[in-house]
This record gives sequence, structure tokens and C-alpha cells, in this order.
Amino acid sequence: MPRLNAQLSKFTAQQAGSADGEGWTLNIGAFSKWLAITAIASSIAIPSLAQDTPTPVGSPRDLTVLILGDSLGLCGFGKRLDQKFRADPRVKSVFTYCTCGTNPLSWLKEKPYAHIQTHCGYWSIESLPDSHALKELHDTYGMTSGHRPKSYPVPKLDDLLAAIQPDILVMQTGGNLFGLFSSREKVKPDHDAAMLRKYLLPFVKKAITPPSKLRKIYWVAPPTSGRVSGEVQEFVFEQTQNDIGGITHLIDSRRLVAYPYKHMDPDKEHFIGEDMNKWTDNVWREIDRDLSAHSWSDVRPLSESLARLAPESAPSATPATASLTVKAKLVSKTKPIPREQLLPYQEFLVGLVYDIEGVITGEYGEKQILVMHPAYIGLQPQSLRKFRIGRTYELQLRTLDGSLWSTIKSKDDSGRIDLEPYIRIQDETRYPQSPR
Repeated sequence: MPRLNAQLSKFTAQQAGSADGEGWTLNIGAFSKWLAITAIASSIAIPSLAQDTPTPVGSPRDLTVLILGDSLGLCGFGKRLDQKFRADPRVKSVFTYCTCGTNPLSWLKEKPYAHIQTHCGYWSIESLPDSHALKELHDTYGMTSGHRPKSYPVPKLDDLLAAIQPDILVMQTGGNLFGLFSSREKVKPDHDAAMLRKYLLPFVKKAITPPSKLRKIYWVAPPTSGRVSGEVQEFVFEQTQNDIGGITHLIDSRRLVAYPYKHMDPDKEHFIGEDMNKWTDNVWREIDRDLSAHSWSDVRPLSESLARLAPESAPSATPATASLTVKAKLVSKTKPIPREQLLPYQEFLVGLVYDIEGVITGEYGEKQILVMHPAYIGLQPQSLRKFRIGRTYELQLRTLDGSLWSTIKSKDDSGRIDLEPYIRIQDETRYPQSPR
């Protein structure tokens, strides 16, 4: 236990030491108001949290639970689920971390998310060694009048697994993956399946690779979103099931709480109040039912399932050499989003579509080509004025797939989902390599 105490102290110190205030004026609209209400509501005792949990006969308190969540976790899910586990007689300790704006890769040390910070909300709840006490850090909008959260590094799964050595992981995530579809209603199965796989498999592989002690992963997929089509939501869930359903226990939150929600943010995705409680409670019932179905001694370590995981690694840079050089005329440009909507991320790509006038090197058979250009690097806007509609350019390109930019948030208003995205060689080398 002294070793665990020392590791946790080191980890907490690293988190606190890396936090710093941001000079930007943050404006995330009504979402901050919901977080403010949640901050108040979470301070009120929630009765009967453990009433629906049967007390297993002879079950000692020996399980350690790790809960990770995104902005929906900040809306009350993380706190309430944490309380559910703490009230369970099978559980010894619980560690909960919810960070705004995250996706599965945000929790890994690999590029391009190695140094990512969250600027729009952070909530951690940690058990203290040899005690029923806990340490809580809650920093979200509206905790006091005009309060803005500080910046916090997103905790890394490697560090958490080493310091906490959890038996159970609950991963609440997925809503931020909808942004990959750039507001389109249709999916391109082969392209989009490969895109999603890059976000899912590296996380699960890291989670179950020795010395991980995990025996259960509960993957809590997002509830219904009103900002993306049902086709996109169903595709994301089915692809998650296909990629990691054999190793994780996938929970379809769309079945657990009805849409529209009673207390819903204008983004038609975030919500608080009774529907949030209902969702959390139903997730807990499914977890509890699964945990109660078998003796824990019969549950094998997930590391034994590593060979069943499809070979896929996190995005990494491949040599920045041009596979295609074309002469092309610019015909459409996507307008970048405002900087405040980008946070907590710092890089962003937009799509420009060109008419092909000639192929200089390489092979390309389409009449148009989609090229993704950096609109933000390190939160600094990148000028796209030199790219003017109607002008012809010689472009040295490589496919976006396989580059460090491949999982960066992006927007493309062209609707040309049939076109494989490319990136200029000059822009490929502009990805920031040093910690920020």
C-alpha cells in the first residue's frame, strides 16, 4: 500500500503541476450554464444511491474501479456512477476522471494527443489509501459567479493503470466521435469504419496489455444525440461493437434514456437532472447485473484476450513524401470554426476541393480532389487567403490516412464523402512536434 500511495501522490502532483490558466476568453455557450447547475446539484446529497444494489454474500471489498468520462460525465454521470460503486460492498476503491472534449485517443500518450489539455472542465474523485475518505477536484463553469475552469492535462491511461492497478474500467465516451462526420447524415462504410477503428483499438489494446490487471471493461456508448443523424449514430455503435465488442462489455445508452431530454442543452446532446440520473442508474444496473452473474474468481484477466484484438496502432507519422502531384483549380473552401469551439483541442483542419487539371506524378482517377488544410495550429489561426477560388495550384500531396493529422478534428462542407482526403506535404511537416 505505501507503493500505491507514493504512485498516486506522484500522479496527482503531476496533474496539479501541469495545470495552468488560459488567456483565451472561453465561450462555449449554454453548456457552461448546465455545468453551473450541475455543480450546484452535485453538492446536494443524493439519497438511496445503493438501494438497487444487492449485497452479495461473502463478497469482500477488494475491487478497484477506474471511471473515465467526457463532458457528459461532467453533467452528473461521473459523480453519480462513482457514488454507486463506492456504495457497493464488492468495491474497495474508486478513481473517477471526467474531462471535457475527450475521445478515446485523448487518454493515450501517443501522438497526436500526447500533450492535450482540457480547458472547459475537469472533475476527479480519488479514493485515499487505507481509508474510506476521498479527494475531489471539481473545476467546471459556474461554480462561482463568472468562474472559468483552469487548464488541466488529460490523465493518461498508462499512468492510471500503473498507479491505481484497477480491476474494472468504465469508459464513458463516443459523443465527440460524431464530430468526425462533419455534419453529414450519410456514412461511407469502408472509409468511416477504418477512421473509427483508429480511435477505438489503440485505447483498448493499451488497456489490456500487461502489466494491466483489468478483468472488465464497460464501454458506455453515448445516449441519443440530436445533432447528428440516426444513421451516423447507429453506424458508430455497430462499428464499436464490431471492433471491441468481443473484449469490452458494450452498453448502448440509447436504450437506457429517452430522447428528447427534459433538461437539455441547446446543442441537443448534453443534459442534466432526472434524465441524467435515470441514464446513470440504468447503466449501473447493467454493470451490476453483469458483475453479479459470475464469481469474480472465474473472471479471467483481459490481457489473455490481447491476441483476439485486431492489429491496429494509434496514428503515427509515415515519411512525408509525395505520393501524388497534381495541377488543380480550387472550387470550394470550408470556413473554419471559431477558436472557442475548438477547445480543448489545438489543431483543426478544413477541406478544400479542387478540380483536377492534370496529374504530374502518381496516379489519380477522380475529377476532383479533397485536400485538408490546417486552419489552426497551437490554437493560432492559419491564413488560407492565398488559396483563392478559381486559381490553379500545383499541389504535392499524400493521403491524410497514416499522417499525424489523420485524427485531428476537421470540417468539410463539400459533401464529397466519396473522395479520399489528402494533405499537402508542406502541411504534413507543420504538425507541432514539441510539447505545449
